[in-house]
Amino acid sequence: FVFLSGFAAWAHHGTSTYDMNTEISLTGTVKEWTFGNPHTWLWLTVSTPQKPSEEWSIESAPPTYLTGQGWSPSTLKAGETLTVLVSPLKTEPRRAILLEVKRSNGETLVVRPRGSFGRPARVN
Repeated sequence: FVFLSGFAAWAHHGTSTYDMNTEISLTGTVKEWTFGNPHTWLWLTVSTPQKPSEEWSIESAPPTYLTGQGWSPSTLKAGETLTVLVSPLKTEPRRAILLEVKRSNGETLVVRPRGSFGRPARVN
């Protein structure tokens, strides 16, 4: 029952507001990771040569789904440096949906596997 209710929460939102055919890699520092309903959120401070400090708000899956994948409220920590793969929101800059997380130790955490949850099997 918990899995089904988590799936329902995951399914209600959809990905139509995101450009799922575009995947952007961002490297930055975790400002905050919230593990709450209806969706988890990652706030990442990204620095590039063009912009020394830019905050991204990155939506992720509901906690019930992520818990089943081994995630928890302590999976990501403030101050941790990550490289994330995201699909951008169509209407707002610096907002996206989380696809994958790569930690500095090389560990990769996948939120949306290719070919599922609105993510194409490959990007055009």
